This record gives sequence, C-alpha cells and structure tokens, in this order.
Amino acid sequence: MGKNIHFVIEEKSWSAGISKVDRNKVYGHVEEIISDSNGELCSVASILEDGQTIIVSGATALKTVDSENKEISKDVIKTVNLDGTDAILVPSSYDIDVVLTPGTLNDLFNLEITTVYQLVWDDEAAKLDLISYLNTNKVLKFVFNYRADYEGADAVLITAQDQVFALTGKLLEFKFLENKQIIIAEDTENEPTVEEDAMDFGML
Repeated sequence: MGKNIHFVIEEKSWSAGISKVDRNKVYGHVEEIISDSNGELCSVASILEDGQTIIVSGATALKTVDSENKEISKDVIKTVNLDGTDAILVPSSYDIDVVLTPGTLNDLFNLEITTVYQLVWDDEAAKLDLISYLNTNKVLKFVFNYRADYEGADAVLITAQDQVFALTGKLLEFKFLENKQIIIAEDTENEPTVEEDAMDFGML
C-alpha cells in the first residue's frame, strides 16, 4: 500500500491510505476499436488547415510564449490571484495533517463530485473507530490535495457498507429567495362585469 494520509479532528486521529474507485470497474465501459479494410488498427491524427499536413497523436505540446512569440521557461512563470497577489501553494494531503471539520448532509448533496476514493487501512481497529465516529457525525469535511497545488479540492468523508469513502470535488453554493408564500387577497367587488356572449356555438 502507498503512503497514508493522517486525518485529525479535536483529539482524535486516523491514518489510512486511499484507493481511487474506478468508475469503469463499477459501471463498465464501452471501447470502440477502429480498423482499416485489412483489419489493422487505426490511430488518431489531425490535419492542419493546409489540408496536407497530418499530425499524429502525441506529436503536439503546449508552450507558453511572450508577446514576441518567444518561449518562456516554466521556472520563471509564477501563479497569481485575480488581484495580482502571489498565489500560495497548498501542500499535498500526504505531507500534512488533514484537519477534519463537522459537516452536514447538505454538504454531501451540494458537492459536485469528481473523484471517489475508498480508504485503505493497516489498522482494522482504526477503521472501525472512524466508522463509529461517522455513524454519529454522518459527514466530515476537509480540503484535499493529491499533490501540491494552488487550490485544494473540497472533500467529505462518509461511511457506507462498513467502508469509509472520501468524495472530492467542489461545493456548490446556491442562493435562494426567502421561503415565504405571498397571499394575494381576492378583490371581487371591483372586478369588471363580463357580459356573456349570446352566440350559440351549436349554430356553427
């Protein structure tokens, strides 16, 4: 098993590894194989605007250039916030104590999930202890970074089927109006009198 993540909350702590839950293994997948008339497998390629130049897969790369189209070395590039201040690098969750905070089921429901991990344990007693804690608290929130980055992902811990799962993604914020029903008084006294049409539609 790989390196463990150390979770802490108040005076309690747990250490566990994580294993990504592969959606293809859970739901299955469809693979499309394209071959030529001889049965040979085809490979993906792109054709440029000149209609002649063919670029095969893997033959392109992203480069950063300045106003004169000269390549800029990555070691001189820095990440900044929208206001121009230097962005702070968030360390990997493997390198620090991951602080858990109490969450709610709304946090779980509002999480736009991108990845699901199952916690892998060396100590079965620690696993049962965290499951017991989650059975009482339901949801625990934390910030997750698989590797050092400038923005951590929102994440929650939940338990299901005697296992513990970490769901990562982005918490969505919804703004609602007040949940009040406006009662409109019916004023029938000032309503105009509608004259009935004397036409007999049976005559048409």
